[in-house]
Amino acid sequence: MSEPHNHEHGEEPRAGFWATLPRGTVTRVLLLLALLAVVVILQRKAGAIAGCMSQSFMAPQSRTVGAPRGDASARGPIHVRVQVPEAATR
Repeated sequence: MSEPHNHEHGEEPRAGFWATLPRGTVTRVLLLLALLAVVVILQRKAGAIAGCMSQSFMAPQSRTVGAPRGDASARGPIHVRVQVPEAATR
């Protein structure tokens, strides 16, 4: 078994580096470093992300490229079903 050390002349034992840090400091430092890495990665890929988003929100192209805009026959037939509500009884 180990004997307790006698500390003469007021000398205190040296604590290790990890023991001197306040609790949670290492966790906070690692979290902030990870957050910084994410910000740097997103900053470098910002152009590609913006291009992908603009393609996602772009309106779909029409199927017929050569047809004029006002030509209804180029778009195909439109089928409409009209349902008239019954007359309300008073």
